[in-house]
Amino acid sequence: MAKEYCRDRFFPTTHIANLPKQFSFNKGKKTLMIDYATTDQLHIFKKMINDAANRGDNVGIDEYHEDYVANFLFDMSEIFQATDPSTGHIEAVMFIQFCFYQRALDSRSATVHIIRSSDIDNIIYAELASLMGDFAQALDIGYTQICVHVAFSMTDLYLELRKQGFVTVALFPEWVELAGIGVDDSALMVKQLRTSNRKLKSKEEILKATNDKFTLDGVQSTYFSSGCVPVPILPITATTKQGFKFTFRNARIEEDEMMYKMLSDAANEGDGYAIDELPTLNFFRMAYLAGSAAVIMEDVATKAVAGAMIFLKSLQGRRATSSIVGTSVILKKEYRSSGLNNLGRAIGIIVLRSMGFKKEFSITFSTNYAAIKATKRFQLQTIGIFPNGAYQRGRGWVDLVYALGSLEDEVGMLSKLGFEHLASSNKKQAVGSKL
Repeated sequence: MAKEYCRDRFFPTTHIANLPKQFSFNKGKKTLMIDYATTDQLHIFKKMINDAANRGDNVGIDEYHEDYVANFLFDMSEIFQATDPSTGHIEAVMFIQFCFYQRALDSRSATVHIIRSSDIDNIIYAELASLMGDFAQALDIGYTQICVHVAFSMTDLYLELRKQGFVTVALFPEWVELAGIGVDDSALMVKQLRTSNRKLKSKEEILKATNDKFTLDGVQSTYFSSGCVPVPILPITATTKQGFKFTFRNARIEEDEMMYKMLSDAANEGDGYAIDELPTLNFFRMAYLAGSAAVIMEDVATKAVAGAMIFLKSLQGRRATSSIVGTSVILKKEYRSSGLNNLGRAIGIIVLRSMGFKKEFSITFSTNYAAIKATKRFQLQTIGIFPNGAYQRGRGWVDLVYALGSLEDEVGMLSKLGFEHLASSNKKQAVGSKL
């Protein structure tokens, strides 16, 4: 029976010819045979991941948890192995994966994961990462830059990656937990592969990829089986500074299409969302709603839906037990001068605190100055700028601004917004209270 290569199951890629092939590393001191990995070796790679995590070798103790490995790392990566030709021992496994730190399905960015044995030093690690940049270009699906994540305590590895042309674009505090070190910061480093612009993938290519991956069967087993995560403290009714009253309630399962339309309309207008960020309803259901909390903002006077907030556990953290949340907010245009933005932020803080989240991670278009000002007003601090992270209608490729904020000081945050009474009242009210 023929062995199956480990290929990206999202977008079709060009097979890299002339593999297996020997490459020389560290000025000829080490020779490794590089080849595609095969699916019958996945159990070996799992053991290598566990061994690296136990050594604290730039792998978090719970970073590559079972769900992530099965559904994303193994299923959405091109996987290569580096073997010592004299012993046949696998010394490293390298993954080229769609980057989750962007807001585009038509990705210009690939994340490179490297899991090494203790025989691979930092110089070879960095050279392998650079080689994966060459491979990423050869895959011919539009990658123009590659990313690596480095625990900030690993100074020597960080410096070797710098020598290979990687530069730091963001530093995430308390992002990964290493054996023997504890909780550590993590640097996101990027290497440009080429500077020329490229054509966008067609709508048909995007739809085929998402329809193949995000199927109706998947929606049935994830979203329709349970819906969104309910927030017990909702509903809450509160009034904006301008005197408009809104109810914040849990979204109903049948309101998914309405929320999708609001967000996709904003994307089509170039209003804060990328053109390919929400390609299909099923993608939205599985990537945004399943396992997340969704809150509807309802105008009390008219009973009309004024907007929605979606709170999803961040995929970007390098910890399975991460208490980091990402927030997606959409307001209908007719309500943007009603004060709902600030009130929604206040209720969002209360909701997130009630769900146990401690930090909020924001990814904003560099062209969306109003949203960037809002993140600062909402006490999120800029921690990096990611190049070419999304394609915005009317603007082209834009950078992404990363911001992170603590949710610990609920009273202080609500006070800054002028809604401190919500914090003290909320602690005394039963579920379904009106504030």
